Amino acid sequence: MTQSDLLSLDLRTFHLLAAVARAESFTRAAEVLGVSQSVVSYNVDKLRQVFDDPLFVRIAGRTRPTDRCRAIIAFADTTIAEARRLRASGRFDPLTATDRVVIACNYYERMLIVPRVAAALTRAAPGMEVEIVDASGTGHEKLLNREADLLIGPFQRDDAAFYARTLTTDSYACLMDPDHPDADAALTLARYLSLDHILVTYGGRWRSNYLSELDRLGHALRPAIRIPSPAGIEELVRGSCLVATLPAALAAKVGLGLRVIPCPVAVTLPVQLVWTAEKHDSAMLKWVRDLIVDSFQRPTTGAA
Repeated sequence: MTQSDLLSLDLRTFHLLAAVARAESFTRAAEVLGVSQSVVSYNVDKLRQVFDDPLFVRIAGRTRPTDRCRAIIAFADTTIAEARRLRASGRFDPLTATDRVVIACNYYERMLIVPRVAAALTRAAPGMEVEIVDASGTGHEKLLNREADLLIGPFQRDDAAFYARTLTTDSYACLMDPDHPDADAALTLARYLSLDHILVTYGGRWRSNYLSELDRLGHALRPAIRIPSPAGIEELVRGSCLVATLPAALAAKVGLGLRVIPCPVAVTLPVQLVWTAEKHDSAMLKWVRDLIVDSFQRPTTGAA
């Protein structure tokens, strides 16, 4: 490897290399990056020649990085992070900004939080683009992989790689049809446990706080139906003897014509705004974070 070969490389080439390593596939990496597979292959081949290493090997049908490839990616990540920090150190003007901010969240946040956030951003920074992506229980990984800038949800993780601020705190409520035998009574824990429940599994990637509290108390529910998301859960409740346990604000939002009763499991649901240490000093994201937090600290007419 000559000095001229090394100096011919740019940060985009290393970004492509990292994308292949994460996706374990040249094809999937090209799809994620929005480029042709030939572009990915060309840049990886250039790196192979410069570093005199195959960089990837095929193992059990997957494209796995070599040790030298991992070391190159680690070096590139550090360099890119420093470049971003330097770029972000300047001033940010929301009135002229055309940046794009990507927020990862799930159904609850899209129903109750994103409308308020989007309205605040549109008013304050009309030229900015906001993209909402599904967190799907892997929101922290999306932050680390730079697939999202911010994560909103009840995701608590003790890790020095992340920062978090609490936006709001919810409780739990039970959603029932008006003709349900218990629709007009305060539920005891014993009666609650005996009901036929709709259990939201979130695809097995997240477990509701009220279920963890029941575990702590030595109890368990008897699910009649398991569903992967709360989307449309009100239609399963309507006209049935089923009960759905949801965050109280969501139950109130979707429960038109149904009964919303306090859940006897006394536990809270903190909803957090999360970001990585890598993007902590970004002037643009700091402004966005402050705007989001402020929109929840300041009462808004009609807000959920």
